[in-house]
Amino acid sequence: MSSFILNQRVISTDERPGMVLLEFIRGVACLSGTKEACREGECGACTVLVGAKQADGSVAYKACASCLLPIGDVDGCHIVTVEGLIGEPLTLVQRLIVENNASQCGFCTPGIVLSLTGFCLGSPALSYEDAVDALDGNICRCTGYVSIRNAARALCERLSGVDTDPAERFEALVDAGVVPEYFRAIPDQLAQLRTEPRPAGENAVLVAGGTDLFVQRPEQLLESELCFLSDRCDLNYVRAEGEALRVGGAVTIEDFRRSAPVQKHFPGVAHDLLRHSSTLLRNKATLTGNIVNASPIGDAAIILLALDARLVIENRGGGKREVPLSKFFLGYKKTDLACGELISEIVIPLLPAGARYHFEKVSNRATLDIAAVNTALRLATGPDGAITGIDLAAGGVGPTPLLIGGLEAFYGRKPDAETADAIAKAAEAAAKPIDDIRGSAAYKKLLLGQLVRVHFAAPAAAGEAV
Repeated sequence: MSSFILNQRVISTDERPGMVLLEFIRGVACLSGTKEACREGECGACTVLVGAKQADGSVAYKACASCLLPIGDVDGCHIVTVEGLIGEPLTLVQRLIVENNASQCGFCTPGIVLSLTGFCLGSPALSYEDAVDALDGNICRCTGYVSIRNAARALCERLSGVDTDPAERFEALVDAGVVPEYFRAIPDQLAQLRTEPRPAGENAVLVAGGTDLFVQRPEQLLESELCFLSDRCDLNYVRAEGEALRVGGAVTIEDFRRSAPVQKHFPGVAHDLLRHSSTLLRNKATLTGNIVNASPIGDAAIILLALDARLVIENRGGGKREVPLSKFFLGYKKTDLACGELISEIVIPLLPAGARYHFEKVSNRATLDIAAVNTALRLATGPDGAITGIDLAAGGVGPTPLLIGGLEAFYGRKPDAETADAIAKAAEAAAKPIDDIRGSAAYKKLLLGQLVRVHFAAPAAAGEAV
């Protein structure tokens, strides 16, 4: 049984854990404000807020795509649809949408309202840039984005005096009319909500976010026994220890991106993951899910390959083994993961002095799109400026995420245009792309070479080792 609060109503349901929340909201709860459209997390019409209990008793809200979110993964949470924001007067976000003429047909408006409300509840700085990022998964076909951005800008101006400390912010947002009064009682109501742990059988499908699984196999997962990695609170951490960053297997991409250790040690990665997917998906997708999916073009896998990441793999009995990510991919969609095993931790070495990182991706859209080719570089140089280490990863150019081998031959050379050109040609020679919908093999090889040259021309990100 799944138990959660839907707006102001306590729900206990025997529906299968694999039923996506969108179907429950519309088909069972009969709330029509949450719209059904793409069913792939690409349009934002089905956006809801998911409020999860925190260790200190508070509730943290995130905007998520309900079309890819199984109800078993919201056990013990507060789900907010646009009906949960209805009242007199309108909420602040709704009023500003109206005042800035930021709605036309209205189909996408509920999702936009919920994404901006989620921004108010969760953005660290309540900046306009964060507000625009919060809308990166909401597509509008008719209004025009200028008026929507104007509403977002007006919202930031109205909230300019709100305390950004999470403990103080929630009360201030209720007082400001961003969320209704009943939100004050939700933490206590969630604390009293009875949830039952689900024992995982040997054949249970592990869901580590599910943003790809529920696009590919929704019907199969509806009938399957599921085990949710989000239940593993012990695997939800990001911390710097010694010379490495340690990331628990349950950490979402957005929590990873926003974490203080990543912002400090890998600001470039934090920025690049904005291109991985929209906020609605990053709020549920996990790094481990992106790795285990074993896509030859996965952004996170390419970045982590270049950073020489290692995986800690845990079996059902609690035993652990460590595998370099470069050894994890065995073939197309095949990994070094036995039945019953999961990735419990990702270990990312910190950049040493004289090293820098850079990522490039070419796709049709800035977000919400799979790359034609993506590539990441970690380059280390000595005091004399000569290359002492180089890790170059590329996606879309072979059956697995590719770590280019043989680059030790370039150690001792200066990373100038001549060296960059030689490394680009070595990468092209190592690549084995195929013709597909994203381009011909010849185009992908050419693209990879050009992106490698861009790596060497790009400056290091602020805050990274140089």
